[in-house]
Amino acid sequence: MIHQLQATYQVEQDRILVRVNTHAGEELRLWLTRRMVKNLFPHMIQACTELVTTQPQIASHDGADSKALTEFSRQESLKQADFQTPFNNQALVMPIGEEPLLATTVHIASSEGGSLRLGFQEKIPGTANTRSFEVTLGPTLFHGFLHLLESALKHADWGLTLGDIDKLKDTNL
Repeated sequence: MIHQLQATYQVEQDRILVRVNTHAGEELRLWLTRRMVKNLFPHMIQACTELVTTQPQIASHDGADSKALTEFSRQESLKQADFQTPFNNQALVMPIGEEPLLATTVHIASSEGGSLRLGFQEKIPGTANTRSFEVTLGPTLFHGFLHLLESALKHADWGLTLGDIDKLKDTNL
């Protein structure tokens, strides 16, 4: 179970480093490149919208569209989030090693209880090792994760924002 998330732009790598702490004292590390973020965000936003609009407790009675419902859910989730507590750097175990996984493939799927599963995989041509891990994020944690990524994007200055989905779409998807 996830305890903390962190997303920071690393200038020297020109990548976003995502760190995940679990309640069991594990830490998982992940690199997201500009290309991966550009291709991934539209799918994450779509999955988030689908997640929000399928929850009966968030159904609109006033005819609001899915974008408005998603924004409402996002605002409510961010009110509950704790962005003040420092990230715990004292991991007991690093199941995939200290070197962050370079995400080359990401799978997003709905999960039971209104959560989303994100599966990150690293397939580097010419290497025999394939590393991967999967996390499940409930709506509140998912909105928090998107918020952290958006903040890291501002520091990266890649010209990408969550609010401009059309700009993020890659015609090769």
